[in-house]
Amino acid sequence: MSLMIASSLIAISLLRAPVLEFKVSATPGKDGAVSGSLTVKIPAGWHAYQNPPKSEFENPVVLSTATKKFKLSKVTYPKGEAKMSSGNESLVYEGTIKIDFVGGFEKGFKPGKKGYEATLDLAYQLCDDSTCIPPTSTAVKLVWKPKK
Repeated sequence: MSLMIASSLIAISLLRAPVLEFKVSATPGKDGAVSGSLTVKIPAGWHAYQNPPKSEFENPVVLSTATKKFKLSKVTYPKGEAKMSSGNESLVYEGTIKIDFVGGFEKGFKPGKKGYEATLDLAYQLCDDSTCIPPTSTAVKLVWKPKK
């Protein structure tokens, strides 16, 4: 009976997969450069692992890009809070976090009609006190006008 209840709780937990909220802000620089921040709201009761993680077995939050000719030159992650989980201390993010970044396009890259466009990819794994959902990622579009 207890095994059936445990299985049902795991299934219910997976059915209510949390949804992150994102807000991106950017300040244009010269020649396709940009500095900005990605604000991420983690739902109550869930946490994500700090970057860098405390353990090699934790999947941290990672901000990257796959946009051709666009590179992130600096990404600054906030410090996580200590939390005990399964007898081990982890450093985690809860609530709202802000990830700062600096990036830009290769020299000579010309913006499109809307301006410069890049896609930021946020990889993460969310956990609650009893389970973790599989690692996933979300694409966040970044658009900015050339600085005059």
